[in-house]
Amino acid sequence: MRKKEFIKNVINNRRVVFRPDYRDVGAILLFILLVPYIISFLFGNVEKGKGTEEESAGTEAGIFQEDRKKAEYIVYNKTAAGTEMIPLETYLAGRLPATINMEYEMEALKAQAVVLRTELMKQAGEGKYIYVESGTAKTGEAEYERSMEAVGSTRGMFLEYGGEIITAPYFAVSAGATRNGNEVFGSEDYAYLKSVVCDRDFTSEDYTGGMRMSRYTFWNRLGEFMPDMEYEESLGAEEQLVLERDRAGYVTEVSLNGKSVSGEIFREAFALNSSCFELEQEGEMVIIKTKGVGHGFGLCQYGANEAAKRGSDYIDILNYFFSDIVIEKIGESG
Repeated sequence: MRKKEFIKNVINNRRVVFRPDYRDVGAILLFILLVPYIISFLFGNVEKGKGTEEESAGTEAGIFQEDRKKAEYIVYNKTAAGTEMIPLETYLAGRLPATINMEYEMEALKAQAVVLRTELMKQAGEGKYIYVESGTAKTGEAEYERSMEAVGSTRGMFLEYGGEIITAPYFAVSAGATRNGNEVFGSEDYAYLKSVVCDRDFTSEDYTGGMRMSRYTFWNRLGEFMPDMEYEESLGAEEQLVLERDRAGYVTEVSLNGKSVSGEIFREAFALNSSCFELEQEGEMVIIKTKGVGHGFGLCQYGANEAAKRGSDYIDILNYFFSDIVIEKIGESG
């Protein structure tokens, strides 16, 4: 019975005039005599069930009902109802299902849990507080149990490179390989984001995608991101736009007559699955064909799941997608 229904019933019962039935006096007296035994049965063994702190540390309660004062990191989660303060591991158990397909292999879920924890710790910087507005996911009991297992099995684990917590990106499906961070960002700070092959991603039902639109709509929308551009009515989009690509095949820049936008901005402008795309024009229609889902950096979730199916554990998976990283644990690093 729901709480509101229970309260309503109590209120309604108060409106009833009590007229005792003396046939029930014996039953009432018996109940009174049994009350001490009922209380003893319900509450007498509570302390025995608690166990020691060491005994409960490995249980689900020990992991996910953390003492907020003892937690290494606290998540300030801003919601419509206000801001709630949640220990990191507790937050992760609720957040993980919103970031990955929970039907994936457990080792893939564990890898995602470590990546997600790393990203949150990176946000905290030198402090212990993490401010988010992402919320947690509404899940069924089975999904939440799998989430607790993935988070609990990797409790406190995060990724470092060169003694620093890394930026640990993740995405759904690659276009055949992940992207090289140093190449795309032009910085040596992302040496751990090396391009690796995802040779089974083509089997994903989301591997290919695309959209069609009138060329009038296409050029108008692109014009919002490339002001003052000039294009030829008589030529197709693929004939005029120059697409620069990285080694994984993702578009890094779209240019036209001295005007340019990044591949990710182009992707956002047209709500594409990824910035790995091709352009075609058929008559008055422009066709954009895509491969993969997401930005292409870091952990490829579909690839991780395929690796898990072949017997790789989450340590293997993380070391494959993030080069030369060290897997540390909160309270044990340094």
